[in-house]
Amino acid sequence: MTASLETLAELAGIQRHWENNDGEQCTLDDKAICRVLAALGYPADSQRERDYSHEALLRLVEPKSVEQWPPLITAEVSVPVELPSAVTPGTAYRLESEEESFELSGETDDNGFLAPVDTPGYYRLTLAGKTVRLAVAPTSAPRIPEGTHLAGLGVQLYSLRRAAPTALGDLDALSSLARDMGEAGLDALAISPVHALFEQDPTRYSPYAPSSRLALNSWYALPLGTQAPDEPLIDYQQVAKRAQTLLDRAHLDMSAHERREFEAFCSEAPKPLLDHACFEALCDMFGPFEDWPVDYKSVNSEAVRAFERDERGRIERYLYAQWLARRGLMAAQTTAQDAGMRVGLIADIAVGVAADGSQVWSRPNEVLGRLSVGSPPDAFNADGQSWGVTGFSPQGLVETGFSGFIDMLRATLGWAGGLRIDHIMGLSRLWLIPENGSPLNGAYVRYPEQALLRLVALEAWRHDAVVIGEDLGTVEDGFRDRLGARNILGMAVMWFERDGDAFLESTRYAPQSVAMSSTHDLPTVAGWLSARDIEWRESIGAITAEDARSARDERAEDRVHLAEALGIDASASVDHWLDAAARFVGKSPGPLAILPLEDILALEEQPNLPGTVDTHPNWRRRLPLTVDALARDPGVIRRLKAFLEGRRAATKEHLND
Repeated sequence: MTASLETLAELAGIQRHWENNDGEQCTLDDKAICRVLAALGYPADSQRERDYSHEALLRLVEPKSVEQWPPLITAEVSVPVELPSAVTPGTAYRLESEEESFELSGETDDNGFLAPVDTPGYYRLTLAGKTVRLAVAPTSAPRIPEGTHLAGLGVQLYSLRRAAPTALGDLDALSSLARDMGEAGLDALAISPVHALFEQDPTRYSPYAPSSRLALNSWYALPLGTQAPDEPLIDYQQVAKRAQTLLDRAHLDMSAHERREFEAFCSEAPKPLLDHACFEALCDMFGPFEDWPVDYKSVNSEAVRAFERDERGRIERYLYAQWLARRGLMAAQTTAQDAGMRVGLIADIAVGVAADGSQVWSRPNEVLGRLSVGSPPDAFNADGQSWGVTGFSPQGLVETGFSGFIDMLRATLGWAGGLRIDHIMGLSRLWLIPENGSPLNGAYVRYPEQALLRLVALEAWRHDAVVIGEDLGTVEDGFRDRLGARNILGMAVMWFERDGDAFLESTRYAPQSVAMSSTHDLPTVAGWLSARDIEWRESIGAITAEDARSARDERAEDRVHLAEALGIDASASVDHWLDAAARFVGKSPGPLAILPLEDILALEEQPNLPGTVDTHPNWRRRLPLTVDALARDPGVIRRLKAFLEGRRAATKEHLND
């Protein structure tokens, strides 16, 4: 068979035709398709290359026999299990649960399907001499009970301050906040990502560009005390230096009891953590990944094996940091629940990882090769965006049995009561940009959505965790419905919930969404009122003075419209605006509403200004109050009261319907 480029694109999941944010139809040309195919590992410049790539993709996407099946198959509870390729009816099979508590022998039915499995979980399926893993998902992720209206705070973990000066927020400070906010009547703390960064490189501190999503940020593991008073901005050079010193000392000074607990952790540590610790130890010895000797750049090389044997003490130090971080997060979750929180910590999973980090080094077969993740041009970014991270390969996920994706979920859900998935549209498709290319040269590439959503539901069920999907931006028709069917909550951000010029009443927000006043990438309420975000963009040259004037005029009009929705006068004080916004968000009908701490504290500055790196202090701002002082602050008390009044009003409205 002579393979066509059109067929290859379809098998690889590349969308030739797609719709942009304005509803306009867009088409990829042949050159763009060839670029993306080549970057995915399927060259298509010649007919010979196309035929070779076609055979490889066809085997993966449409296996012809049991021998070609992928290592993992997904299914749903209580539904006949459809297999990757046709199987003769009456074929014998055996099913065993991975916990060895269940075993079943049977034969495929008249359609060649397996009998329904009634309990979610992972099973070993043996059929026709082939053994694969079967993941049976529940119908949906855990559901917050009908008529329950929970309240949470959005917390940038790095920003938390203690009474004694520290270089960075830490997990003990998070525990203190969880205790105080739980006692104040809140149910959740949605925290910024705690993925592992680059311990030796203090310049790489964005929580959304981690080294690995399979390990934790060791900088949070210990209180990083400092002799200097707290500054308004975090000095990550000092953070890295203090963390290195204190973690080295704590590792050497472990008590006998701690040593026993740590050794038990090491004996059970999953391979991703061991690999990450080895990666950090190699960085400690050789510097950044780009400077490593070539023999060490393959995780399976003999040089790496020798390093693991010869440098066990060095590697153990980085495993110790992982143990401390996990223990601290679990303690914070326990504190939250003991204080009355019904969810506790809600973790955040970033959309991708750094291409030169430990996850790509240790799991190269699962990730994209020469492609980065971003977004196409839209009303906010005429040139599109490249986020400087890479991610899972759609084909790599299937070939490796989704092992990295499952490990990523488990690395997070092991200590959290909820999960927020950044850019959840990436479970269906991602805008992928070839190496050294512009976002304008990217393409939408399909992912195995059904399998990924099933695995999210299964892992959430196993950990009894609620799931939120960040669904802002360009969303395909029907995708939110598919998320809703899995009980994955969307997001309703006050700035975007509009009906023409008017702002929607919060009581009209989608009931399957989490309402919030803002996010880390958007202006705070106080910053929006003062047009601080516009001022920033003008000052760094992102917009012209004329555009800034137009934006301020538009903001003045929007201020009137939002005041009407909030039921206040547009000229009201900032405090009055913030109290009204807290109550407004609280009255939303969804099962959970979240207020960022920045809006609780009436702060003008937002944590991150998208599209900037050095021109805005992203991920560096400290809160003005210490954690202990938050619960005693009159403004905080007043806004929390208004927020909780709104949640009670939402419950009352539900009961009256």
